[in-house]
Amino acid sequence: MSKNPTSLYGFINAKLRARIGLMRESHIIEDLLKAKSVVEAVAVLRDSAHSSVATAYDRTGDIQQMELALLYNEVEMYQEVAKFLEGKPADFVRNLLGKIEVDNLKNIIRLWYGSIIRRRPMRFRSEYLFKEKLLNEIDWTALVNATSWEEVCQTLRNTPYSEVVNAFTEQQLDDEGLFVLENKLDQQWYAQMMVSTERLSAQDKGVAQSVFLVDIDLKNLLMMVRYGWYHKMDKEKLETLFLPWGKVYKHKSVLNFVQSPVQERDPFAVIEQLYPGLNDALKQISEEKRGSIHQDELMALQNLRIEAYLHERRKAVYRKLLASDPFTIGVSLAYFFLYKEEDTMIKAILNGKYYGYEEDYIRGVLA
Repeated sequence: MSKNPTSLYGFINAKLRARIGLMRESHIIEDLLKAKSVVEAVAVLRDSAHSSVATAYDRTGDIQQMELALLYNEVEMYQEVAKFLEGKPADFVRNLLGKIEVDNLKNIIRLWYGSIIRRRPMRFRSEYLFKEKLLNEIDWTALVNATSWEEVCQTLRNTPYSEVVNAFTEQQLDDEGLFVLENKLDQQWYAQMMVSTERLSAQDKGVAQSVFLVDIDLKNLLMMVRYGWYHKMDKEKLETLFLPWGKVYKHKSVLNFVQSPVQERDPFAVIEQLYPGLNDALKQISEEKRGSIHQDELMALQNLRIEAYLHERRKAVYRKLLASDPFTIGVSLAYFFLYKEEDTMIKAILNGKYYGYEEDYIRGVLA
């Protein structure tokens, strides 16, 4: 017999809040930062919830195998929470694995592209890919071993990705690269998740969409700046890149930006209307760096500032979820975010230690 939502969320949220409390009390990030070498950093992980990462290092001494172990842990985290839930909330959480599945698919297609189209020796990198079931039945090994785009499409024929990959030809990918294909795969996942939120209760739908719409706004703003301004992409191509949800997509200033001649586009005018605080920060970067660095470097710094600003907005949304109604899916979403954030920091620190960077430098990168 299924539990009522109050008792179901009461149980899972108490469990997850306890884990969140332990994450906040943990000194693992600080201890990793203070480690003098990658060996010391691994020792920090050995007695933690990330012990499998230490085991991967003991077995291989390979930083990418450590990253793969972190990915396996993340997948298990989603699967575990889904088991605690029932019905549509459980389906929604399982569908979140679709993002990992799409990223894994893109990684395999990149290896295929590098090996078959660009004829570079890249197949050895397949050992760093996730090859177990995530959401759909996909023969990852067959994809890795595909020698033509036709074989890739055939392997994916019974999956949700079939229509997307079949819309491209091998010659088209050779001529144009993978960017448009990867963007279409991302768009498909977001569309599936927005449909998935519609199946939730009214309360859960509101919570889930508030999270996804912030993420969608971030991606659309970056698309506008990177490709509409930096790369001066023409109107027809730029329009196809946007995710069709959120305030950025719907805002009149964004439409005007896209419709303007490429030389007249002004992203700062758009950002001023959408995120005034961000615009001030971007102008400060321009004033401080003007004349001292190349324009491409300035654009890269501004791009990083946009990502950091909107990441902070996402964090604010998740913090709000922890303080809101405890009997919704919000606590689960906040837990996923905090877990992923810690994972990302661990990965960055391990890479820094592996390549011999100093503690202060790594702290600067994390900041």
